[in-house]
Amino acid sequence: MPLNFEEVNVLGNIINDTYGKGSTNYGEGGSRYTPVVSGHQSSVVTKSSLHGEILTVTSLSVINLSHIQTQHQEIAKCENELNQHVKKYISNVKKEFKKKENAGRALKCKQIKNSERNSVEIISPYAENRRAIVRRSIDFEVG
Repeated sequence: MPLNFEEVNVLGNIINDTYGKGSTNYGEGGSRYTPVVSGHQSSVVTKSSLHGEILTVTSLSVINLSHIQTQHQEIAKCENELNQHVKKYISNVKKEFKKKENAGRALKCKQIKNSERNSVEIISPYAENRRAIVRRSIDFEVG
């Protein structure tokens, strides 16, 4: 069942983090999706955009790649962590959408097959502590 105009507006307000809430650190409780650790800032950002019936959720992280021999394991570990962030983000959006003051009904999100995209950008390839940005995007059909 497609979303009507009011439901699209509600969903847009939920995923909008440009005013009043952040995409990384969220209030006094730290990040929305990471545990609160004293003196630890989140290095993961989760954003989403709505294009018609397609909700694209993108999560990115800044990681340190120490040795060339272990960089593939570090990237795979980071991609698994980003998957968890995307899942928590979707469950949070569903929970907010279902609230009575919002839409008052359940939001159906179905992951589109083969819509997962990964990218790795190495920021400083010649430094001893090589930093990289790992992005993971997944498309969901909403209704």
